[in-house]
Amino acid sequence: MNFLFAVIIGAVIGLAGGFALKSRQPNALWLAPALAVAGALVAALLALIFGDDRQYGWKEITLQIVLALVGVAATYYLGTRKPADTTATPAP
Repeated sequence: MNFLFAVIIGAVIGLAGGFALKSRQPNALWLAPALAVAGALVAALLALIFGDDRQYGWKEITLQIVLALVGVAATYYLGTRKPADTTATPAP
C-alpha cells in the first residue's frame, strides 16, 4: 500500500511541477512526473529497508514528498544546464 501512495504522491507533485516548468522546458511535462514518482518510490523503499514497520506514517509521507520535489528540481536542473563545450582548441 505504501508503494501505491508513493506513486500517487509522486504523480501529483510531478504533474504540478511539470506544468509549472512547462513554459521553461519542453520536456518538463513528462520528465518531472517520472522523476517525482521515482523519488517517491525510492523514499518508500528506504522506509522499507530501514525497518519502518509501523503503519504508513507522517515520516514516510514527508520523505516521499521531499524526494518527489527533488525529482522536480532535477528536471529543472537538467533543463537549464548548458551543454558541454565540444570544440576543443588545439594545444600549441
